[in-house]
Parts: sequence; C-alpha cells; structure tokens
Amino acid sequence: MFAKTKKAVLVVFITCLIWVWADLSLDDVLENQTVTIVASKKDSSLWVTIDGKSEVQVRANISGPVGKIREIAQKIDSGKEKLEVAFDAEEQNMVVAGDYKLQDVRKFLAESNKIRDYGLGVKFVRPDTLNIKVVEMKERTLPIKCVDETDTEIPGAKITPDIIPAKAPEQVDSAKIKLSSLMEKKQARSGAIEKKPYIELANGEIRNIDITIKVELPTTSEDMNPQTISGTLGYIFSANLAGRYNVEFTKKPEIGSIPIIATNEAKAAYEEKAFEVLLEIQDDDVGKPEITRQIIYNFPAKYVSEDKIRLKGNPVEAKFKLVPNSIVPAEPLAAPVSSPATE
Repeated sequence: MFAKTKKAVLVVFITCLIWVWADLSLDDVLENQTVTIVASKKDSSLWVTIDGKSEVQVRANISGPVGKIREIAQKIDSGKEKLEVAFDAEEQNMVVAGDYKLQDVRKFLAESNKIRDYGLGVKFVRPDTLNIKVVEMKERTLPIKCVDETDTEIPGAKITPDIIPAKAPEQVDSAKIKLSSLMEKKQARSGAIEKKPYIELANGEIRNIDITIKVELPTTSEDMNPQTISGTLGYIFSANLAGRYNVEFTKKPEIGSIPIIATNEAKAAYEEKAFEVLLEIQDDDVGKPEITRQIIYNFPAKYVSEDKIRLKGNPVEAKFKLVPNSIVPAEPLAAPVSSPATE
C-alpha cells in the first residue's frame, strides 16, 4: 500500500514539473508596446538627437516566456515599469560629429540591457530605422541672459558673473538664467539670489551648467497700485477649429471689472490690448457636453517681465461647449491668437 501511494505521489510531482516546464517553455508576445529610446547624455562633449529629438517612441512586439511576459505586463499596467532604452552614441561607434542611421532598431532593442535583463526578445519594431545626428559640444565662453517664464529677457538684470565657460554647440550664442515665478522676481528685486544657468539646444533640450550665478533685478521705481479695468474676451482657436465652431457659455467668465495690481503705464498698455482676456479652445473640446477652463489674462509681456502688472486674486473660470458654426454665434469670434503672455 505504501509503495503504491509513494508511486502516485511521484507521478503527481513529475506531472507538475512537466506542466511548469511546459509553461516556462512557451513563448508569449506583448504586441504594439511603446518603447522610448532616449539619447544618452553620458558624454557631455556630444549632443545626440534621434530623429531631431532627445527621445523618440517606437512600437514593438516583445516576446518571451509566459511567466516573464506576465510579469512585465503587470508592471507596465501598474505604472511600476516603463520600457525605456538609452541610446549611447559611443557604443554604436558614432562619436564623430555627423549624420548617421540606426539601421536595425529591432536588433538595437533586443541587445539593450533593459530587454536582456528581463530575458525577453523583440520580434517586430516600427519604425525600423532612425536618423541619428551627433554634434560636438565645444568649450565656449558664453554671455548670460536673464529671462522670465515666457523666455522674454528681463531688462536691467545684474548678473555676476555675466560670462561663463560652458560646453555648447556653435549655434548657441548665450546661456540663460530663468526667473520662472513672481516670488523669484520679488526676491531678486530685494537682493541678489543664486541660480544655475543653462543652455537651450535647437530642439528645445535643456543642458544645465554646474556653476552658481548671482542675479539681481532693479527695484520698481514706480508705484504699483490696485486698479480695475473692463475686459474684452477673445478666443484662441487652433487652425483645425477656427471658423468651424462657436462658443456657447453655460457660465460666462466675469470680466467686467478685472482687479489688477499695476503701474499706471502698465495698466494703460493693458487697456490698449484688443482682447484683455482670452479663452483657449482645444481640439479635443469638440463633442464634450461641457468644458471648464480658466481664462488667460493677456497682460503685456514687457510689463510682466518687469513685474509691473499682475492679477489681484485668482483667475476666473468659464464653462462652455462648442457648437457648429451653422448655429448663429452667441459671441463674436476673434482671429486665432498665438500664445499670449500671461501671468
């Protein structure tokens, strides 16, 4: 009896092992996965772009044992994992400045540490070729500009030192320091504050420079007082929507009396605007039953950068929907407006 029981247990155990082995030996495929390829910044003397950008996304079919595929799928779904692969120009023998092609993206992904560490393979990738550009970053001496959140140069800024050594491509003619908030500007008007400069490359990529700079803004010589103005509302339509839709409000923003803190000169310039406030209309607003969005206060960029005008209180909201222009417009439409200065 004992021998029979032992034999039965052994058979069950072996059967389980066979099932486990069979499961592990079977391949599964994660289809149409987004894989991000990021240009490595490991070598600071090179500026590498992939199809003109610092990173690109490709679509890939990832294959591997069922257990591994389930594991990576769960991590991707939960946000714990992102399929991101670094492109190192040196490893691809692309260290001399020039234009290159990564001819076999599937092979590149399959040989990456990310994919190999998971024990996975890559069956299919689109696109299967990428354009690589390598630019040499040379030691340069660059002047520094102080800019605001709209990238407008702030006049009268005192920068110490105002010229620094930095690695940069030939087309970059200056470094920048950004004061991106009203608080920073106020602090800089009260005394020097410390910031680290950066260079901005042609594709919008930022490279920080590990040097501490002091920046100080001149104090505002004119008094800023609480004031109010009456606003006119305009719209920012994309080229896809301009002339095709009208705005129908369920809650029209209150702009009859806009509270601001400003110098008299800044207030006068604001009142000269064709539209003191703007409402941005986005392509995906079409078909929605109601959209809630803050309006944009179209302050003059010059006075925003000089901290001579700002809103008193919080921006107001509008609630609206879009209707085809076959319906008589409830509001006159403004021409499309490009990114106004806001505060």
